Amino acid sequence: MIYWAPLLHMYQPTFQDSSVLRQIDKECYKPLLKMFEEHDNVKVSLNINTVLIDMLYEFDLGDTLEILHNLESINKIEITGTAKFHPILPLIPQKESEHQIEINEEILIKEFKRWERGGFFPPEMAISSQVAKFIRELGYKWVIMSGIACPVDWPTDQIYTSPNGLMLYFRDDILSNKISFNNITAKGFVEEITGRIKENKESKQKDKYLITAMDSETFGHHIKKFERTFLSKAFELINDQKEIKIEFVSELSKFFPINQEKIIPKDSSWSTSYDDILAEIPYPLWSHPDNRIHVLYWKIVRSLNNLMNLLENLDLNQNWDVKRHYNTSRWFYDRGICSDTTWWGNPDRGTWSPNLIHKGIDLLMSSALNAQLALVHANQSDIGEGYFDSISFYHNLLLMELYSQTKELKKRKK
Repeated sequence: MIYWAPLLHMYQPTFQDSSVLRQIDKECYKPLLKMFEEHDNVKVSLNINTVLIDMLYEFDLGDTLEILHNLESINKIEITGTAKFHPILPLIPQKESEHQIEINEEILIKEFKRWERGGFFPPEMAISSQVAKFIRELGYKWVIMSGIACPVDWPTDQIYTSPNGLMLYFRDDILSNKISFNNITAKGFVEEITGRIKENKESKQKDKYLITAMDSETFGHHIKKFERTFLSKAFELINDQKEIKIEFVSELSKFFPINQEKIIPKDSSWSTSYDDILAEIPYPLWSHPDNRIHVLYWKIVRSLNNLMNLLENLDLNQNWDVKRHYNTSRWFYDRGICSDTTWWGNPDRGTWSPNLIHKGIDLLMSSALNAQLALVHANQSDIGEGYFDSISFYHNLLLMELYSQTKELKKRKK
């Protein structure tokens, strides 16, 4: 028997254009979720960052969430935990990571009455030993990661745990990427699984499992009608197979033993290559030492973190202006540390959008301004001026870098 545990990830940044979100909803979210309702054998582990839930309500797309609620009530999806605004958790302070997880949980509890801490999807599957540690301490039972994070022989018939008992699941990167980039058909995918079943029988091996994970937007938005031509067809073909069973990731521990050896996942993401690991650059699309945009961005964030720390010591009740600017700063900060800003700053990898980078940076600048204004109204502006000046300085350098890199890219195209 082969157990297939599919996982999908749904997310859009706060600064996504409303027309684009409506297009994605029309092409992907509604068709995909409605297709799930049609098949009796569907069991999908689903991560939806709750910023997207907020946006669906904001843009009058709540009917999509109604489908999601129904799927959860009839046990066709299980919802994982995550960080609300999609930050790269290993790159931000732990207290900010925990804050992002907490505000995500608040909405999950409100939206899904049966929801409880079970599985966890770190944004971009960006993991570190520290992140794995505090995820477990927060009460989560398992985490999904890229296969490249696995430090031992590939586990397909047993489950490893971290030193503090967090179950570690690794996606099949090869199969997942074949699906994501439309390099395998539904028939070919099922044949791949049946081929593994045949190998198991010949070698008299035990049952095995495989986990695929990718963006939900793959189905219908990135690849048109793919929810029908691949996923729906795969569900149909598997329905006729007695030795393939679809299961939630959380259910795999019922069928497979826990290995007594404790392991620590490698620092990595689902966009990390082996060369990146060797070069000790675990999060290359978000923090690459040779990427000037990334370097300047994290200089801004570090100074902003220091500025935000100063606010923690303020008496927010001393006057209304202090509290108002603190709350405004926090609002912009939470949204500003999303992964998208640095992701769009990778021209050598084909992802380059100065305007989207600037949208993300603008959120951080608004946070910095209001943080410093809170200190002004608390009569403590002098303690934050150094950090605020640093943020302003690196912001100007980053704007110049956006301009110069765009000019350079245009030259290359000629």
